[in-house]
Amino acid sequence: MQIDTNDKFEEALNDFKRNIPEKLLIPTNINLLIRDAVFDYIVIFFSVLLYLNTVLFVKFILIIIIVSRLHSFGVIVHDLTHLSKNRRNIKVVVLEFLVGFPIGTSINAMRYHHLRHHKDNGMHSDPYFHHFENYKNNNFIVKFLNIMVGLFLIPSWILRSVFGGFCLFHENLQILYARIFLEHKGEISKKDLEEVIQCCRKDIVQAIYLSFLFFVIIKFAGISLFIQLYFVPILITGVISYYRTMKEHEYTRVYDRKLSTVINITNDHNTKSFFKFLLAPRNIGYHIAHHLHPHVGYRHLKKIKDYYLKHNKEIYK
Repeated sequence: MQIDTNDKFEEALNDFKRNIPEKLLIPTNINLLIRDAVFDYIVIFFSVLLYLNTVLFVKFILIIIIVSRLHSFGVIVHDLTHLSKNRRNIKVVVLEFLVGFPIGTSINAMRYHHLRHHKDNGMHSDPYFHHFENYKNNNFIVKFLNIMVGLFLIPSWILRSVFGGFCLFHENLQILYARIFLEHKGEISKKDLEEVIQCCRKDIVQAIYLSFLFFVIIKFAGISLFIQLYFVPILITGVISYYRTMKEHEYTRVYDRKLSTVINITNDHNTKSFFKFLLAPRNIGYHIAHHLHPHVGYRHLKKIKDYYLKHNKEIYK
């Protein structure tokens, strides 16, 4: 299905986007991302302490709080993927160790599939489209099963880090890696393979880091607590991430990259929900604003939406 767009609307949208005040287009601040990551770690630390000294019902709530912070880790990495490469420094490396590797991803790996999603949103080459294609026509059980596939998301990322090192030795393995782990659609160019190699090199670092992390946790906390406080939370985090992905787009096939098309197939969600902290942490629910201005830091997405609503409600659905 192709979404019809009005040329005058498209022209107005382009003019409006082009003339939005520069003061609203505030890029990601790495220092603030580090502060957010530290906050998340503090929440996790005290949640774990309380978990060790409370009853079963409270433990369940604490697991959900930990999941919300792991989901927040993913949103922080997501912001880092939109940084230009010349802004990467030691602080970005530290953030990758803090919030990327624990949830099984590097900035390079997320950048690979996520930027292609932005470029080809809703098109045949969109890496995310196949997850929920035609989901609106499915019954509740099928939708539920689609979301539950998220159980395998982070474990597959962890497995990717092990496989990545072997892919450096053969191009066919690199192509397989791109297809399976980076969800590449269409032909794979030499430039694509250069990115894949960068991902594989970072995977080696990630695999070593995770091996050390798992060893330390199991050594000092035991396998039972490792499962309860790490493995179970990352499984739930994957499910929540799949739910969020489902809510963010219409998953109606489109054939152009017009801004009006992007708006028509992109959704805001859980921006005012009580469960925002879990389902859409750190303003990731302001998803239309994010697709219109992907280099704006997540702190400022609400201001972007408010500006659109104030000055031209027709543009921002």
